[in-house]
Amino acid sequence: MVNQFAGSKSEPPQFTRGYGLAFGHSERKAMAMSLVDRALRAPELGEAVESPAQMQEFVLSHSDSLEASGFVQHLKLPHYVDFQAELELVRRMRANSNTAVTAQTQKDPA
Repeated sequence: MVNQFAGSKSEPPQFTRGYGLAFGHSERKAMAMSLVDRALRAPELGEAVESPAQMQEFVLSHSDSLEASGFVQHLKLPHYVDFQAELELVRRMRANSNTAVTAQTQKDPA
């Protein structure tokens, strides 16, 4: 599964991935695992753990229920508009990041 990463001081804004592996006809399980994998990688990516979706206890206790199944099931539907909007957002964030870096470089030539 692909998700946004707002960037850090060393990394520009980009999309990141979570991975999940399941055998047989279990794509929902693999999708759920990949969502959990990406949600729990916040410390590795240097993100502040601010939302419940990034907290281990919350994610693990809420990811095996009927509501979680419905959420993952809806991800199998086409998301052209959502993905296009996120792609444009990441492009704008990268442009702003590049502008800030360029301004900082011009301000402090070293």
